[in-house]
Amino acid sequence: MVAGLECFDPNLLPHLAIFALGVAMFTPLGDSLATQKLRDKWKSLDTKLGQSFAGMLLICFSGFTISAHTLWMHNKAQEMGGGSFCTAGAVCDCASVIGNAEWNTAPFIGLPWGLMGMLVFSIFMWLIISMAKEPTAQWVLTHIKIGTNLGILGLFVVLYLMYAEYQIGNICQFCTVAHISHVAVTIGFFRLAKMYGTSDWEVIGSSKPTNLAAKERRKRGGYVAPKQSSEEE
Repeated sequence: MVAGLECFDPNLLPHLAIFALGVAMFTPLGDSLATQKLRDKWKSLDTKLGQSFAGMLLICFSGFTISAHTLWMHNKAQEMGGGSFCTAGAVCDCASVIGNAEWNTAPFIGLPWGLMGMLVFSIFMWLIISMAKEPTAQWVLTHIKIGTNLGILGLFVVLYLMYAEYQIGNICQFCTVAHISHVAVTIGFFRLAKMYGTSDWEVIGSSKPTNLAAKERRKRGGYVAPKQSSEEE
């Protein structure tokens, strides 16, 4: 088999497609991908910020689904005492990595790495969705810092898992896609940190009244008190 082709598995295609679409949203292609029909439904896609949020969500979703796939492989390996669940060769063999009892769970807590990945990408998605809903809230910068720090911490975990693959002598191609997704999301949070406080942090429909509402959100930690009727005033 041609070197490199042995690592390709057709089951990777849906995950890679979602990931590629997410990355494309960060490029000039984002304007083309955000069609008018999508913009009519999600007005935020008219802005660079909205496209960045959308791209990061797609990348996170890709990481979540690939992590869920590896968790399924882990459970099947435990159930059957081994087996082949992906395209295998001399270099790439996810079954030998995910099925390795010495390396296939997180140290100290004993949770499968697939489950850990699902939890981390879920946190990322919650942070992104929260910011996309209220980009002018006081806690937005805190969310960016949490996402950035979680991403940096995860990079050390990725290095540890790459070391595990080195020790086992095989590469898990599904795990690699999850690792790349994590790196891409981490870069995305650094990008958001750079955009925050600049003209790139643009909110659709922002005007003077909206800016006043944004200031009120900051004071109240994201909450805007309902306006009183003219009679009550």
